[in-house]
Amino acid sequence: MSTAAPQAQPQTQPAESAAKTVGRGVMFIGFAKVYFMLTGFAQRVLLTRLIGPADFGDFAVVNNVVSIFNNTLVQGTIQGVSKLTAEDDARAGAVQRAGLKLQAGLGFAVALALIIAAPQLAALEHTPRFTPYFRIAALIPFFYAMYAVYVGSANGLRRFRTQAGFDVGFSTTKTVLLLGFALLWKVIGAFIGFAAAAAVILVVASRVMRLPATSEPFPIRKIAPFVWAVLAYTILLNLALNSDLLLLRHFALSAPGVDATAAAAVAGNYEALRTFALLPYQLLLVVTFVIFPLVSRATFAADRDATRAYVTQTMRYALILAGAMGIVLAARPTALFGVIYKPEYGSGAAALPILAAGQCCLALLSVACSILNAAGRTRATLTLMVVTLAIGAAGVALTVPRAAPGTPMLIATASATAMATAVGLAAALIVLRTRFGGGPPLATVVRVALAMAAAVVAARLVPGHGKIVGLAVMALAGIAYLAVLILTREFGAADRAKVAKILKR
Repeated sequence: MSTAAPQAQPQTQPAESAAKTVGRGVMFIGFAKVYFMLTGFAQRVLLTRLIGPADFGDFAVVNNVVSIFNNTLVQGTIQGVSKLTAEDDARAGAVQRAGLKLQAGLGFAVALALIIAAPQLAALEHTPRFTPYFRIAALIPFFYAMYAVYVGSANGLRRFRTQAGFDVGFSTTKTVLLLGFALLWKVIGAFIGFAAAAAVILVVASRVMRLPATSEPFPIRKIAPFVWAVLAYTILLNLALNSDLLLLRHFALSAPGVDATAAAAVAGNYEALRTFALLPYQLLLVVTFVIFPLVSRATFAADRDATRAYVTQTMRYALILAGAMGIVLAARPTALFGVIYKPEYGSGAAALPILAAGQCCLALLSVACSILNAAGRTRATLTLMVVTLAIGAAGVALTVPRAAPGTPMLIATASATAMATAVGLAAALIVLRTRFGGGPPLATVVRVALAMAAAVVAARLVPGHGKIVGLAVMALAGIAYLAVLILTREFGAADRAKVAKILKR
C-alpha cells in the first residue's frame, strides 16, 4: 500500500550502492541476530537448569501465548513504520510520532486485555496457576509496542548498525534479568525479568532514536491501514510459529492416560525441541529486516527490474542459508540433545529433523511474505498464513490424541507443522513468481537439494553415536553441503567475492 504517488525520479539505489547497503545490513543485523539466538538459546538451556520440566513447560506455554502478541507488535510495527519511512526519508520524524501515538494506545489495549483475560486463558489450558504469569507478562507487549516504533525508524532509514545495537542490548539485558529473577522466584521471576528488560530497552531506544519533526504531521489515518494489515499478518505468522506447542498441550490431554502433569512434561520436551528447530527462522529474520526497506523503495518508485532482482537474489540466498541450518540440525540430533540437555529432555531428538525441516519452510515463507508486505500485497500474505495455520491445526488435532505420550506425540506434532509450512511456502513461491517474476531459480533449488542429499549421505557413513562423534558429524554435514554448492558453482566466485568484501568492511 502506498501513501503517495511515485515521484518522477526513481528512488531506488544504483546496483552497487544497493549491494553495499544489503551487505552491510546483513553484517550488522546478522551479528545481532546470531547474538540474539545464542543468548536466547542460553536463556532456555540455563532455565532448564534452574527449574524442572513441568515448570519449564508452564513457562513455555505462557511465554508462547504472550509471544504471539509480543512478536506481532514488534514485527508488525517495525514493518509498518519502516515502509512509510523508507518511501520518503524526509517524513521519518512525522511517521515516528504518528506510530508512537498509534502503538501506545494499542499496546495499552493488549496489555489490559491480557490482564483481564488471564483467568480465561489459564482455564483454556486447565491450569489456574497460569493466571499470575499472564498478568505479569502482560506488561511486555505494552513496552514492546512503543519500542518497535523506534526500531522501525532505524530500519526504514537503513540505520542497520543502530538497529543491531538495540538487539544486542536487549538480548543481554533480558538474559541477565530473566535468569536472575528466575533464580529467586522460578516462573514468576522469569516473567518479571522479561518485563523489566522490555522497559529498559524502551527507555534506551527513545533516547537514541527519537527523530526531530522535519515535516508536516503525518496523519494516523494514513499509517493505520497498512499497520493494521501487517499486524494482522504478523499475528497469523506468530500463531504459525507458536501454535503447535499450544495445540500439543491442549490435545495431549485428550490422549488416553495423559493428565495435566504429563501434558506439561510433553510441552516442556517439545519446547526443548523447538529451541533447536527455531534457529533457521531466527537466522532468516536478518534477511527480512534488510530487504524490507529496499523492496519498499523499489516498489514505491515502480522499479520492476530492481524489485525482480531483489526478490530473486533474496530467495536464492535464503534457500541456501535455510538448507545449511536444516541439514546441520538434522545430522545427529541425539548427540545434540545429549550435549545440551539433561537426559529427561532426550525424547524430542527423533522429531528434530522433521520440525527443523518445517521451520526452514516457515522461515522461507516469512521471507516471501515480507517481500509481499513491502510491496503492499498484504491481502496475499494474510491468505497464505490462514492456509498454513488451518492445515497445521487440523494436523495436530487429528494426530496428537491418537499418539502415545513422549516421542510419538512429539513426532506427530512436528509432522503436522512441517506439512503445513511446506504447503504455505509452495503457495508463496507461486505468488512471488506471478506478481514479480522472481523467486529462487530452479537451478538453485536443484543444487541445494543435491547438496542436502550429499550431506545426509556423509552423515550416515560415519559410524558411532557418542556426543563427540555426533558433533563431528554435524560439522561434516555442513562441510559436505558447502562443498557441493561450490563444486556445482551455486556458490561461485562472485558470491565468495561479495562475502569477502562485506567481511573486509
